[in-house]
Amino acid sequence: MQKKKITFLHYFSNTLSYGNAQLIKSFNDHSAEYELEATTLDHEAFKTSIYETLKAGNPPDIYSNWAGARVRAILEHLEPIDDIWKEGNLDKAFNRSLIDTACTYDGKKYLIPISQHFIAFFYNKKIFADLKLTPPANWADFIKVCDAIKKAGITPIALGSKTKWPAQFWFDYLLLRTAPYEYREKLLKGEAGYDDPESLAAFKLWSGLLLKGYFNAKPNDTDWESGANEMVFKGEAAMTLMGAWITGSYSDEKHKWTQGKDYDFFPFPSVDEKIPKAMLGGLDGLVIPKKAVNVTGAKKALLHLAGVESQKNMSRGWGTLAPNINIEKNFYTDMQQRLLAEAASCPKLAFHYDLTTPPAAATAGLAMFTRIIEFPADYEVIIKNALPDFTEAFNK
Repeated sequence: MQKKKITFLHYFSNTLSYGNAQLIKSFNDHSAEYELEATTLDHEAFKTSIYETLKAGNPPDIYSNWAGARVRAILEHLEPIDDIWKEGNLDKAFNRSLIDTACTYDGKKYLIPISQHFIAFFYNKKIFADLKLTPPANWADFIKVCDAIKKAGITPIALGSKTKWPAQFWFDYLLLRTAPYEYREKLLKGEAGYDDPESLAAFKLWSGLLLKGYFNAKPNDTDWESGANEMVFKGEAAMTLMGAWITGSYSDEKHKWTQGKDYDFFPFPSVDEKIPKAMLGGLDGLVIPKKAVNVTGAKKALLHLAGVESQKNMSRGWGTLAPNINIEKNFYTDMQQRLLAEAASCPKLAFHYDLTTPPAAATAGLAMFTRIIEFPADYEVIIKNALPDFTEAFNK
């Protein structure tokens, strides 16, 4: 019997492609009736394509998507999955806070989570050891570490913001470390302004780092993976602020770096000790469009991909954490276990910028961030000039 096709459009490219291939294989090997057929787009092309295919009325059967504002933006076009949620008893597969913040919208389930990411500094251990440096826990120590690395003729921080989104982690963390979590929530909903004292304080700190020359030259011309990550691998830079998916790159056949030996991570340092610690991260998931041709098959695929073995396959390929809470702790590497422990120690977990604010506002924000990287001394003027873009975005 010929298998029925389930079409799947996703953004798991480059380093992420291997884990996705394993995820797809886990379903296709399992199903005698259906075959998952995937099409890959890079992140930026996907963001446009998802709206184009929905508008044209010819979507795939499954989209990958980022939990949060990106799902909210297309919610009217999505098929609820409460039936398979109940069938698979998925309340027992994921923790309650994740179900509430990532999977449930307007009281219904729409998203199956498949991979969870945390954002942290990943650093070259040899550079730190040679310079007798330890990972900094606070801002003063962070500045001292950057000064020592720069003095040694090495770029302290590698940043590849060519695709814009890697820049957001800097504003996110600086704001989360200097202002209450609740303020950030208001800002990203359009209820506060980027010219508020809280936002300006975060931008001032970021501008100061850029003006001190702690970053590589021309971050906006540098790719995050082939550029910034490679700088750290080659010893040209000491560290980079990136998601845990970086471990999939450093541990692959090309690099063969060992976690904890060749590279490691440390959390973003505290700036104001009075601000409760927050961890920044994101969550990838799968959703089904209402106009999908094969909704029945898509639901069967999502139910299978929510399972322990499927999510283990994705985790192995990506180096990230699987959302399914029934995966045994010893499945993960020591570094992954420490990332989980760090996240658990934080009172707040925040989805990163472009997953929290509406897509139109995210576009305006990412453009503003990259302009500040280019002209850090002019950050206040850049912010003032961008304010109408945010007003327009939130009034759409």
